[in-house]
Amino acid sequence: MKNASNILLAALALVPSAWAEPGNGVATLRAGIEPKVLLEIHGRIYPRDSFPSECKNMLEGAPCSVPSYGKVRMMSRLYPDGLVHATNVFSAPEGDQVIEESWEKDGHVRKAVIENRALQKKSELEVRDGKVHYKVTDLRDQSVKTSVDEAEENLVVPSTVMSYIRPHFGELEKGKQIPLKVAVPERRDSFSFVMRKLNAGKTVGGEDYITLEMVPVSLIVKAVVDPMRFFLKPGTGELFAFEGKSALKRKKGDSYEDLKVQTVYEYKVNSYRKTAAVKKDCSEPEWSLKGAPKCEVKAQ
Repeated sequence: MKNASNILLAALALVPSAWAEPGNGVATLRAGIEPKVLLEIHGRIYPRDSFPSECKNMLEGAPCSVPSYGKVRMMSRLYPDGLVHATNVFSAPEGDQVIEESWEKDGHVRKAVIENRALQKKSELEVRDGKVHYKVTDLRDQSVKTSVDEAEENLVVPSTVMSYIRPHFGELEKGKQIPLKVAVPERRDSFSFVMRKLNAGKTVGGEDYITLEMVPVSLIVKAVVDPMRFFLKPGTGELFAFEGKSALKRKKGDSYEDLKVQTVYEYKVNSYRKTAAVKKDCSEPEWSLKGAPKCEVKAQ
């Protein structure tokens, strides 16, 4: 239990390179291939234990002009073969601290690389042949630890959580719980969580929003890991705020401590759109890159 509080390296929780031959993970950039920018998001990170009183309604969409402790820059790009490369860069006062990269297709993670400069570790994950291959390198002495585990269909890393749940958003809105296997490459292991709708409400500006909550399944893990909450606008699917454990750590003397945070996001690019439906009666919502419904409801 000593290290249990570190089982979740990051919350969510996106400078890409490219890559992969289909069906195998990640390869080299092919000349002439231009990716499509799907998402570009900038976030401001506030520690919960020193949260500015002026911003108490931030999670309900209230503006906050107080300088943040840290920042996150997120970018996600789609390549012609369907692979999506995402990069999340978490910055603290001392500079860039955690750099997360992931490669996924249809929400299913293929590879992830996390460089944690605070912990001086580089953690890698690759899914191939039905297995999850972990590799953790201690950057101080270059020692390496590896392990192999079974790959589950619902395996995610922090930067692919939202990609995985987008197709299930309609189910979540109706109250269904979506199981997730959250990989923590630093620990060379994965843990069972569920994503569920917590509540719905109105922002301070009067817009609808819903809160999704990601909670551990194990009672042992639940005792040391608080639920993570994602605040989204149902009309666009935009994640505008987050509350929970962050990938960012706070420097305290010569060491670093975990941070529970509130984060707010500003979208520069968002290519995802919520369509009208996919089923014959057009009653089930779906997330799509094309921004157009796949069927049409005719007036009665």
